[in-house]
Amino acid sequence: MRKDLDSWSFCVKGEDASNSLSRFLIAFEELRARLAPSKYPNIEISDEGHLWFNIDTSMGIVEVLAFPFGFKAIEAPSIAVSLPRKAEDVTDALQNRLRQISNSIEGAQLFAEKTVVAVDEILDAFKRNEHPPLIFTSDFDQVSALKAKGVFFSYLGVRFSVLQKTVSEVEHTIRDIVSMLEEK
Repeated sequence: MRKDLDSWSFCVKGEDASNSLSRFLIAFEELRARLAPSKYPNIEISDEGHLWFNIDTSMGIVEVLAFPFGFKAIEAPSIAVSLPRKAEDVTDALQNRLRQISNSIEGAQLFAEKTVVAVDEILDAFKRNEHPPLIFTSDFDQVSALKAKGVFFSYLGVRFSVLQKTVSEVEHTIRDIVSMLEEK
């Protein structure tokens, strides 16, 4: 069945919301099966409400995040490839590599968390029936400033839209991003 889903689209314009979400989830699960087959079943939901799974790489865990309806400034539907890291582990070479990768893939952008949210803030937001505060940036200088402050980057990587893209195309894009990250 894997090859049968190569041409499955993440999103079809004009499709109703329930079919659209179902389509995206089928595609995302297919990505998980292709990129992390040994982790079955391991799609998780973050505190902020997006889906994700891990890929084991030579540089450690890489997260693949899904935003079927977008998220604030992130257009829908999108995928991000993220490397959670302490600020001291974000070398200038890694930061520059992320910028180069985002510039080399059509429609891709640098992706980093701009807010630092404590567990208490997340729980307080839930008590108020609100989403936890979370703001992303694609600005290289803002990422550098956050790094200088010594923050923990829960989200740091490259994001791209999957609108009008198939499972096979998205799989290849993710593999390309991981390959470029692993280059020495």
